[in-house]
Amino acid sequence: MVASLLTNQDESRAFAHLLRPDPLPDGTEPEERLILCGVSWKRYLALDKAMGDDRPGPRFYYLDGELEIMTTSHEHERIKKWIGDFLADYFLQAGVEIMPRGQATMRQALKQAGAEPDESWCIGQENEFPDLVLEIALTSGGVSKLEIYRRFNVSEVWFWRGNKLEIFALGNNGRYKQSLRSQLLPDLDVALLERCVAIRSWQEARQMFRAGLNAIKRTGG
Repeated sequence: MVASLLTNQDESRAFAHLLRPDPLPDGTEPEERLILCGVSWKRYLALDKAMGDDRPGPRFYYLDGELEIMTTSHEHERIKKWIGDFLADYFLQAGVEIMPRGQATMRQALKQAGAEPDESWCIGQENEFPDLVLEIALTSGGVSKLEIYRRFNVSEVWFWRGNKLEIFALGNNGRYKQSLRSQLLPDLDVALLERCVAIRSWQEARQMFRAGLNAIKRTGG
């Protein structure tokens, strides 16, 4: 049924309109997610290849036979851009060596997991998989991103949800625990970052974040 809807243009448009999520309380559009169950690893790879390696969207997340197909919104992309720019400023001022990975696809066949994060970074040195992953989640649902990234042994996963940054650090027990501060970037002022993301002007937001970084540097905090 889903396949016929996706290939029939008229039915596909009607179906897409009905499934489009309601606007967020502030009127912005959220992401759109479609979850397919019972998808084999082989079919997941074939679908990904058919859609094209350099596609701007949609994004795929795969976990144990469940495939999440997600399209982003303008607000989703704005927040991703703002946070990425703030972290670039932080890394530069703090002297943190990084290797940006962006949305590079992560896959492991034996672990039945695949992801295309919003942003990701290797901290200190380049590794096979990133140390830090950022996910913008304006809507709930979908496959478990934490479980996906646990299988890649990602040290920290950040979610932007409800206008707040949620930080999950991977413990020695192999499970994620929510934390108020980043263990990878302990000097990062999370509250400052959250305030700056709320600013709609890129210039104003970037200048305010940089001013906050400079103030922290001057006070030695």
